[in-house]
Amino acid sequence: MSGAIRIFFYNWPIYLGTWAAAAAVVALGAHLGATLLVVGGVVAALWSVWSLAVSFYIYDRSLLAGGTWVAKLVPAGTEAWAAIDAGLDAEVDLDASMPGHCIARLDIYDGAVVGRGSVERARARTPRKHVAKLCPATALALPDASCDVVAVVFTAHEVQTADDRDRFFREVVRALRADGRVLLVEHHRDLPNFLAFGPGFLHFLPRREWLRVARAAGMIVRETMHVTPWVTALALEKAA
Repeated sequence: MSGAIRIFFYNWPIYLGTWAAAAAVVALGAHLGATLLVVGGVVAALWSVWSLAVSFYIYDRSLLAGGTWVAKLVPAGTEAWAAIDAGLDAEVDLDASMPGHCIARLDIYDGAVVGRGSVERARARTPRKHVAKLCPATALALPDASCDVVAVVFTAHEVQTADDRDRFFREVVRALRADGRVLLVEHHRDLPNFLAFGPGFLHFLPRREWLRVARAAGMIVRETMHVTPWVTALALEKAA
């Protein structure tokens, strides 16, 4: 299924609500002869359609899904890696792009610490390709120092509070080997994502929050890659 279609079904109440509100504003503006209202309603509707077009590019036409960029961010000698998600397979083909072998796939969705309405709808509509083990975000089912890489792709922002994000990343660090890396892939709450998704960009977290989380967990950013103008990958390592 197209990425844009998936995004629409995951967030359909927001899209339909936006279009209904925009239509009402345009109608009201036309009735009152208020050009600004008409323009505002049209812009709101077009902005939501534009967000779907951007989603189509990101998930269906960009380099993101193929994962050819992943090898540049992970250690060349990677032997064991784990993937953590919130009940949906990563939008990146990690199996084709990650060296070594996957030792664990973890699903941290619990509807409380990790969860939103859009995630519920996504889980209900999208069958999984890979089986993942359910576990709490704050108590990962990974042995100490077992992973060269832990991939957290479009998942960490679903951990609802700063305290839980700190606990989650401390658990990730616990599972890393001394020279291991966290591959953190996220939309950031920044200007490109605002221009693409409008107020929906508030669903994401700003880069400074990920830097804060990294520091709190004893990590540093070793490398940064803008996979698209709207998606950023951070390679995090334990601080010396």
